[in-house]
Amino acid sequence: MSIIILALMISAGPAAAQPAGQDQAAPPLKYSPEIRKAARNLALLLERGGEIAPEKLDALAPELARFNKKLEETLGRDLLADAARREKELDDAGRTEAAIKALQDFRTSLQVYYAKTGGKYPADPAALAPDDLPTIPELHLPGHEMTAKITVIDSKEYDDDLAKAVTDSGGWLYFSGQDSMNYGLLIIDCRHQTPGGAEFHKY
Repeated sequence: MSIIILALMISAGPAAAQPAGQDQAAPPLKYSPEIRKAARNLALLLERGGEIAPEKLDALAPELARFNKKLEETLGRDLLADAARREKELDDAGRTEAAIKALQDFRTSLQVYYAKTGGKYPADPAALAPDDLPTIPELHLPGHEMTAKITVIDSKEYDDDLAKAVTDSGGWLYFSGQDSMNYGLLIIDCRHQTPGGAEFHKY
């Protein structure tokens, strides 16, 4: 866990570092003032570091590295692993929420196009940009790199089992075949499960 993230958690108070529904751990009473002061200073450095002369930051960097190493030794492997797990859970939840919102917006644009063209979907949804959509939405799913790639399938091959078309690219999957029962369908090309347990391609 980065020293800055730790600083922000501590500066927000003991409750910020505890998962919801768990009893609040008592702060380290003897050293609370020193810890909070360090956390506030680190948070301020993160927020206003651009206003500090680069040579001062360069001089500070070795001290921060030594402090961070000592801090990690003090916290220990278990606490650091637990913090990393919770950070990942929050990050995955944020990526999932953004992906579902992007899917909804993308599908809405397809419906607008369908209405404008008298009941036809585009051969490739990339054609929606920039008139019906500013840009093709990017996806940054858990376990994948960021991408706006669209895989277009012009076939009835997957009418009986849509899941077989999913290749887990982490991008978009679109069915353009007018004879297909999936005509105009846009899904997320990912087999990973969301934090809620559903696979992305089933949204």
